[in-house]
Amino acid sequence: MNRRTTVALIARAMLLSVVALLAGNGKSYAQQSDIDSVKAVVAAYHAALGSLDISKMDPLWAHDAYVTVINPRYKGISVGWDAVKKNWESTLNSWSELKVTQVDGPHIHVDGNVAWSVGIANAAGKTKGGDAISAPTYETDVFEKRGSQWLLVSHAAWRVPQ
Repeated sequence: MNRRTTVALIARAMLLSVVALLAGNGKSYAQQSDIDSVKAVVAAYHAALGSLDISKMDPLWAHDAYVTVINPRYKGISVGWDAVKKNWESTLNSWSELKVTQVDGPHIHVDGNVAWSVGIANAAGKTKGGDAISAPTYETDVFEKRGSQWLLVSHAAWRVPQ
């Protein structure tokens, strides 16, 4: 993916976030059950990472052409379910052990059928190369509600500067 496409995708994501905030006029109309459901998906996502099993990640995601992921180990954005799944397979296959623990958050906002979550998680484990890693990571997730189920449509993570 070239730089122009990457910048365009980031600008689009930022614009969608602003539109979502303005649409809600800054007020939260969320039911507590929606917030609890999104929190459960965040916890399931962290558990799926720790399992190193793509089949546990699969049901947490919408399988659409517009889903995105940005992971700390990659320099680009994966767009579309096939690219996102491939990114996760590569990520999970690079670890022999992994545990992700929520450190701060998740801080969740729900507006209609869209929700987002931000927080800091610690990823700790061993790579298949034998390196021990422990890295606090900023996470931002965007969800869409489909029926009664909340699905991830975007995940972005960056290592917290040391």
